[in-house]
Amino acid sequence: MSAAVIDIGSGSVRLLLGGVKTTVMTKLGEGLNASGTLSPAAISRTVAAIKDFAQTASLAGAKIFAFATEAVRAASNRAEFINAVSEACGVRIEVVSGYEEAEMALLGACPGGTATVVDIGGASVEIVCGDEGKVTYAKSLPLGMVRLTEQADGNAEMLRAYAATGLAKYGDVPSRGETVGVGGTFTSLAAMAQGLETYDPAAVQDFVLTREKAGELAEELIALDTPENIGAKYPLLPKMRCELIKAGAVFVCELMDYLRICGVRVSEADNLDGYYRYKHLDEE
Repeated sequence: MSAAVIDIGSGSVRLLLGGVKTTVMTKLGEGLNASGTLSPAAISRTVAAIKDFAQTASLAGAKIFAFATEAVRAASNRAEFINAVSEACGVRIEVVSGYEEAEMALLGACPGGTATVVDIGGASVEIVCGDEGKVTYAKSLPLGMVRLTEQADGNAEMLRAYAATGLAKYGDVPSRGETVGVGGTFTSLAAMAQGLETYDPAAVQDFVLTREKAGELAEELIALDTPENIGAKYPLLPKMRCELIKAGAVFVCELMDYLRICGVRVSEADNLDGYYRYKHLDEE
């Protein structure tokens, strides 16, 4: 039997089936920073997306695996969400730890390689360093773009300050080969940097996002200000991504400055692929 993996993130829900990824933005982590709980609206949106993906996977005859990350890890009502998914979708969720999430990002983007991988999510950011596939440093912190956007309330200086303060908590990140960026922030910025009108995974894969280009995009997004203006300028972005990408661009600039690097290679392969390999599902 083939396998399907559903990634329940803080900003989006994704399906990996037959080597193809499908993404739906649900912002499960919306309001989590202030309340400590997953809101009924966010739960409803996310359960609906999981149900659709589960039906697609079942029709394809695939065995379904699902994992959840920081928003579910941190929520005081995570049991309520897990039960809602089980009842509505018949899907069992594995809640992975921050370390496991970092390890999965390395395994997905650079299996067996030597690199520093940064995974920017909706509620957390993982930095992991690998030396020939062996983890030498890994840290996950609650710095995701849903959280950063809500904390700063769209203010550019507050975005920079929160990003810089958060990044300092990673301490001394050892340099390991090239730096690889995974997650929707990086892939969206890579598409925007190339002026793509529709999203093209092949064009995004291995694109090098420079510090200079990231800075240009950040300043442009700050000037555009509202999600509506951003969406009009970049129609390839989903509506919910338009709400988060300004914080994402500012964070990427602060990240590159903190790591003292001039560019990041963007990878389409990420923790979703890593989970598949981590669980050895390709041997099912």
